[in-house]
Amino acid sequence: MNVPAPMNSNTKRESLPAVTAAGVVAILFGVLGAIGSLLSVVSLMLLPDLEKSSRAAPMPPGVRAMSIAFMLFTAAICVFGIFVGVGVLRRRNWARIGILVWAGFMTFVCLSALAFSFVIFSVMQKQMPGMNAEDTARIMLFTKIFLAVFYAMPASVGVWWLILFTRKRVATAFTSPAESVMAMDSSGFPQPRASFVPAPQKPKPACPLPLSVFSVFLIFSSVCTLLYLLFPLPASFPLFLFGHTFSGGSFKIWLAVFGGLSIVAGFGMLKLKPWAFYMELAMMCLGLVNGLVTILSPGILPPMRLAMQRMMEQYPASPVSNLFFSDTYLRGSMIFGLVMCAAFIALLLFQRSRFLEAAAEAANA
Repeated sequence: MNVPAPMNSNTKRESLPAVTAAGVVAILFGVLGAIGSLLSVVSLMLLPDLEKSSRAAPMPPGVRAMSIAFMLFTAAICVFGIFVGVGVLRRRNWARIGILVWAGFMTFVCLSALAFSFVIFSVMQKQMPGMNAEDTARIMLFTKIFLAVFYAMPASVGVWWLILFTRKRVATAFTSPAESVMAMDSSGFPQPRASFVPAPQKPKPACPLPLSVFSVFLIFSSVCTLLYLLFPLPASFPLFLFGHTFSGGSFKIWLAVFGGLSIVAGFGMLKLKPWAFYMELAMMCLGLVNGLVTILSPGILPPMRLAMQRMMEQYPASPVSNLFFSDTYLRGSMIFGLVMCAAFIALLLFQRSRFLEAAAEAANA
């Protein structure tokens, strides 16, 4: 016969080994990413001395400064990832949401980069000058295998996190964790009583996960764009806007405007602001139409090719560098951008009702 558990009975959370493993992996990812980013910063800072000793072509100061700023930005994100991993181990619900957004962002970026790289390298396989077909095939095969392994590993982890942390049992463990209460049997030995789950509290309205991932992507890419504008580069890429070409100061102004609006829209969507949703939808539609007009224009390739050539001239000539200002690469990049823009528009339209419902609930809370 069991006696009632005393008020000071020992309690413990439900054991979820997969959640613990995910938290540890998140911490490892954050630590390795932060260390790698900081080592890259040190290498870039020492690069001028190494270039002098090896008599290599120097990296332009603007490119080096922009690379250092980007690596420091990446290191800060990785440090935040460490805190997310610790929060997962401590069963904090904000950490569960954070790791879901991280997983979606990581999976999307890795799979997109993998698809883009495979398509581009497959199309450009016969365009490497100074090499025979057999050597070119071996280089491309090695490149594809390396990219597949490099991007598939974090993408697989991202898919694992998405599946794990969207399970009802795991979500409940973060919002209303089950506890095992130790009672005493007639012999005086502890005996676990059936676990119970406290009544879950009504969660606060939040941005749907797909749109949260999209918002984080907007903020990240826009910050990278603004970093690009802060530093002088050896060549400026032109901006095409409905048949008009902008370069130099006007190019930077337009890019700063679009980047700033994307950051505002990204944070606004995370805060469940309907105006931010419609602003980003309008910007994506504008980008899609402008992209279609641009890619059909016969005069876009020469100025883009010239900008790429000026950029590549800052480094030692190599057969591979010529690929990046070929017409195939430039058109392939634009087509890939159009596909991504169309996919983002479809995502916004598909998630529109869920977002507006959450926004209305947040406004009435």
